[in-house]
Amino acid sequence: MLMWATAVAFLLSLVTVGPLRDNSPSWLLSGAELVAVICLFALVCLLESSGGNTDRSTPTS
Repeated sequence: MLMWATAVAFLLSLVTVGPLRDNSPSWLLSGAELVAVICLFALVCLLESSGGNTDRSTPTS
């Protein structure tokens, strides 16, 4: 659930920064950029902790 909410927030912030840049106030643009960076960091952390990384499946000696 957290991963989907983060993905939706990331996409909405990208839409605000991208195509809607001309119609958005400056405070919203800076907030959307911040949300995009935080969401991207959270998505990477969620993917790393989900066990999809094959490097961590074989422990080193």
